[in-house]
Amino acid sequence: MRSYTVEGGRVAFDIGPGSAELVSATPSGSWTMQIWKQPTYIRVTFSQNGREIDVFCTWHDTAPRVEIEER
Repeated sequence: MRSYTVEGGRVAFDIGPGSAELVSATPSGSWTMQIWKQPTYIRVTFSQNGREIDVFCTWHDTAPRVEIEER
């Protein structure tokens, strides 16, 4: 299991050699959260006052990897 803490909250994934599962996702304070699950990725988006922080776990044609993007 690997966890990632960003300003908007915390996400934990169980990452295997060819896929991943979402273990938990918890927003911080007044942040809101949305989760998208597809066959080759999981995306957790934390939002507050027009800001968004995405925690992506993808595994399409590669081993699972996590990327964090802020907008």
